[in-house]
Amino acid sequence: MNATVDPDSPIGREARSWALAVLGEPFPPERSAALRRWLDADPAHARAYGEAEAVLLALGELDVLARPAVPARRHTAPVRPIAWIAGVTALAACLIAAPIILRPPPALEAADQPRQVALKDGSTAVLAPGSRLTPASRWNDRRYVLERGEAFFAVRKAEGRRFQVDVGETRIEVLGTRFNARQSASGQIRVAVEEGRVAVYEGQARRQVARLGAGDYVMVENGRAETGRLAAPADAAAWRAGRLAYADAPLGDVIADLTARGLTGLKITPRAAALRITASFQLDQADRFVASLPEILPVSIRESGGRRTIDVRAGTTSTAR
Repeated sequence: MNATVDPDSPIGREARSWALAVLGEPFPPERSAALRRWLDADPAHARAYGEAEAVLLALGELDVLARPAVPARRHTAPVRPIAWIAGVTALAACLIAAPIILRPPPALEAADQPRQVALKDGSTAVLAPGSRLTPASRWNDRRYVLERGEAFFAVRKAEGRRFQVDVGETRIEVLGTRFNARQSASGQIRVAVEEGRVAVYEGQARRQVARLGAGDYVMVENGRAETGRLAAPADAAAWRAGRLAYADAPLGDVIADLTARGLTGLKITPRAAALRITASFQLDQADRFVASLPEILPVSIRESGGRRTIDVRAGTTSTAR
């Protein structure tokens, strides 16, 4: 978890100035652009700004902050504005209360059909069924979190400002391009590029694990990254054309995708879900694909009450790929 920024540090004071300006004065586009540059310059800036804004809104004492500071007494430390000397306990209470007062940005979700959404910066995203995308903050319109599922992004270039998508511990960063990001049910992450260039980082330290061009992809699983080439750049998001493709993926991920896309009555046991598969098929052939699984993997399919349960075939002791 990121540490709280000291409100009396240089960054904390500058964040407080920005928060006061945003909440207490007209904010023209050039000022907004300057704030974005400051926020993007260092993660600590964004963290400090969020904390400062939360305190201001939670206390509701902008009028107190606007008054002249009380002159310092002799032989004592200068008196700080009331809202900032409420003590550690009061500050902590305000920060705890802030999430209740400050509503998070609304999530973008797709049910059992793909959904195209226009993002605030002019970019677009197409969400695969069952996917959920959320803005990372209320002030940065070029940073998102793919909480689950898959999405294809067409990113608009914007004065050199980076566009970022966080998927689990992986961060995808571009200036302007077209790429697909996927987080499977098992946590496997896949990034594929249709156009432009994409940098992919992993872990809290943001270690770069791939730099991708058109037609490239990377799969990140358990902290390890493996790159490869697509048959064609257009295959970066083949699901948009109704085709699902998997390379050494857990079978459970495939079944989860089919369920999200409306194929009902499927259940898979944990042992069968761990089996790995490489496959490609049209979505309208999903039933035929499921029926053929015993020919591809050591599994059996039991039907009962309109439900099909996929399990490891009796006598199987090893995981097949």
